[in-house]
Amino acid sequence: MSIHHDRGTGPTLLVLPGLAATAGFLAEAVADLAVDHRVVTVELPGHGRNTGGTASLAAAAEDVHRTVEALDLRDVTLLGWSLGATVAYGYLERFGAARAAGLVSVEQTPRLVGDDGWPYPAFGNLTTAAAGQFRQAIAADYGAFADNLVRGSFAAGADPDPAVVADLIAQAGRCDPEAVGALLADAVAADWRERISRLTVPTLLVHGARSQVYPGAVGGWLADAIPGARLATFDHSGHLPFIEERDRFTRTVREFVARVAAPARTPGSEADG
Repeated sequence: MSIHHDRGTGPTLLVLPGLAATAGFLAEAVADLAVDHRVVTVELPGHGRNTGGTASLAAAAEDVHRTVEALDLRDVTLLGWSLGATVAYGYLERFGAARAAGLVSVEQTPRLVGDDGWPYPAFGNLTTAAAGQFRQAIAADYGAFADNLVRGSFAAGADPDPAVVADLIAQAGRCDPEAVGALLADAVAADWRERISRLTVPTLLVHGARSQVYPGAVGGWLADAIPGARLATFDHSGHLPFIEERDRFTRTVREFVARVAAPARTPGSEADG
């Protein structure tokens, strides 16, 4: 079942949070953007309010499709963060771009592991074997896994507000550990390095210059691989630019949406016939 949080009016943004994260991770950025946009948030299966069903990337893309169809969303800008970006790629590949105006891909790599020499895996050195150990850690002590993941998502050398860290850890705790493990396994198997060039929608790439999750220059690689993509590097951010540099993040997204979204129809306009 597709679960969505829907607020605001204006050009539509469809927000997709990442692994072991709920809509709460992006709540403040969404509140800002909802001042002049319609923002619909779809959580990953087994995350937050999206309970039940199969925890897979395919199921997550289907959740997006069902939400878009049920709400009759058009000229949508997909904003996917981390694994949410991969879900956005999958939605566009499987269901097409007829209802999409653009894509904002935040802090993601097309290939999570570097076993074959790929230089931009998660954490700079993630292997398939190490990812398997992560799955074991999730099953053995999900609370410790969530704590480490949240703390490691802030910029290298940062001293984040303890209250913010505690809230994000609590949000991560609202995710089903089995679903997190299953989605991680799916993500490890995914490889978008060749497929990513087939994305046809205008694309904005947002990456943190001090990311510990993706410490390499994967944003530049993606900018070269995706036709016409634009890269915005956030100098003071890690994996959480929508928190660490929220004002710049929302301003950057606003400017992008203003460029790609179709002009809103007004009563009596020629478009209304």
